Amino acid sequence: WLKDRKRLLQIKDKKVKYYVNKDQCRCKILLNGTLQIERVAKEDSGKYTVTVYQQDGKLKAEEDTMFIVQGETRNHLRGARPFSSFSEPVPQPVLSAECMNKTVSVKCEVKQ
Repeated sequence: WLKDRKRLLQIKDKKVKYYVNKDQCRCKILLNGTLQIERVAKEDSGKYTVTVYQQDGKLKAEEDTMFIVQGETRNHLRGARPFSSFSEPVPQPVLSAECMNKTVSVKCEVKQ
């Protein structure tokens, strides 16, 4: 997997190799080759490229995907209280996705 033509990580013979700092990437690769990004942020936006090779090393497939993260940056410290004062459960987030012309838009909202 590459992001903006920079290598992120790869899997070969079920072994994962990172080309970037694992904590900064917040990413991992699943055994089926899926790239998973945790705690998605605006800076994760970019062109991601996956390249797949056959066992003999020949190129099997290469695919580009534009990943765009939109949303507001909020000050999470505003109105902060000690953890013990939180008594209400967090509302269930609503995830929605739209796929159009090889572009996937994912939206996460909390109604309140």
